[in-house]
Amino acid sequence: MKKMTDRLEAVFTLIPRAETIADIGTDHGYLAVELVARGRAKKAIAGDVNKGPLASAKAYVASTEVAEDVDCRLGDGLQVVKTGEPEGAVICGMGGFLMRDIIEAGPEMLDFYVLQPQNGQAELRQYMVAKGYRIVREVIMADMGKLYQAFLAVKKGREAAYVTADGPVIQAVLDAKDPYENLSDASMLWTVGALVQCEKPALWEEHMHHLIHMREAALEGMTETLAHTDKYQVLAAEINELKELV
Repeated sequence: MKKMTDRLEAVFTLIPRAETIADIGTDHGYLAVELVARGRAKKAIAGDVNKGPLASAKAYVASTEVAEDVDCRLGDGLQVVKTGEPEGAVICGMGGFLMRDIIEAGPEMLDFYVLQPQNGQAELRQYMVAKGYRIVREVIMADMGKLYQAFLAVKKGREAAYVTADGPVIQAVLDAKDPYENLSDASMLWTVGALVQCEKPALWEEHMHHLIHMREAALEGMTETLAHTDKYQVLAAEINELKELV
C-alpha cells in the first residue's frame, strides 16, 4: 500500500471508528484505503468531483486487498453519499468556506466530521459549533515544511457512541469544560484552536509564531495611509491577542 503523507497520518489519528466513513476530495484514495485496512471503518466511500483524481483512486483501490470495501464515486462533495449511509466524513485540503458549503449541502448532518481546512479555520469552527457540534480534538501537523491544522467535530448527543479508551474521542475530554462554549466570536482562539491552546503540543509555539508573522507581514505591507483603516486595526488587535496567548 502507498505511504500516506505526514499530514494525512495526523488527520488519521482524529478519525473515530465507524461502520462507513466518506473521504471527500479523496484524490488518490490513500486515506480511504487506510480507513478500511487499519480498521477505522468497515466500508469507505471515496468521493471526488474531478474525473482524473477519481480514476487514480479507482486504480489504486483496485490494487489493494480492501478493494471490495472501498467505493469510489464521482460527484460534488457529500452529494456522493446517500442519506443514512456514512456516520462521518473526512474532508482535507480545501478552504474552510468550501468545507462549510459542502457540509451544509448535505444530504444530511452526520455524526462526525474530521476537517483539515487550508484557511478559514475560525469560520469553520464557528459554523460547526453553531450547527450543534462539539470540537473534541485538534492537532497541528507539519508536512513538507508547512504547518496545518485539523479537528474532529462530533454532533452533541452522539459523542458517547464514539468514545474509546485509545481515542480520538475520550471520556475525559467530554467530561471537561468545552473551551468553545460561550467563546466570543472575536476571540483568536477560533483561529488558533482552543483545545491546542490548552494542550500546547510540540508544534504549538511554532504554530503561534507563524500566525503572528503572517499578520505582521501584512501590516508591514500596508502604507501609512492605511494605518487608520479597520483592516489595519483588526490585524494589530489580532497580533496583540496572539502575543498574549503565547
